[in-house]
Amino acid sequence: MISLLELLHEEKQEQYVPYMYSPVGFGCHVCRFYYKEDDKHMCSNKDYQAYKGTAELVDNEGNQIKDPSKWCSNWFKPVKNA
Repeated sequence: MISLLELLHEEKQEQYVPYMYSPVGFGCHVCRFYYKEDDKHMCSNKDYQAYKGTAELVDNEGNQIKDPSKWCSNWFKPVKNA
C-alpha cells in the first residue's frame, strides 16, 4: 500500500487534488506554513493561497477547517526543528 507521503512526492501532474482529507494525522498542524490567527487555522504558503484564494485553511466547500491534523496539501513541508 502506498502512503500519503509517497503520493505527495510522486505527484508530477495534476492527477491528485492539491488539497485532501488525511485521516491518518499527516496534516497541516505539523507543516512549516501552518499558523493560527484569531483562532483560525492559516497557511502562509503562496501556492496554497493562490489555489484556495485565502490564507485560511478551508475545505473544498469553503468551510473553516476545525482540525488541521486531518487535512494536508501537496505543498506540505515539515516543521524544521530548532
